[in-house]
Amino acid sequence: MAEKGQENRKTDQSQVQETADGMTLEQIFSRLEEITKKMENPETGLEDAFALYKEGDTLLKEAEKRISLVDKQVRALEDDGTEVDFQ
Repeated sequence: MAEKGQENRKTDQSQVQETADGMTLEQIFSRLEEITKKMENPETGLEDAFALYKEGDTLLKEAEKRISLVDKQVRALEDDGTEVDFQ
């Protein structure tokens, strides 16, 4: 039974990651604000809060990854004045 629960959690995380991949940074931050508001609501149940936390964690990691990429591009521009493609 625990294995099925773990499998469902992995599927949920995969779905969240796929959704994050199709979102802009602005959309990710907007969703993170929504998640925060829902988690701050005392009427949000524990299971829902935990699911929201996991979704937020996945979205935050995606945002950090994208920001890090932009940071590397900016640093490359600053170092030698030419643009480097980091794809």
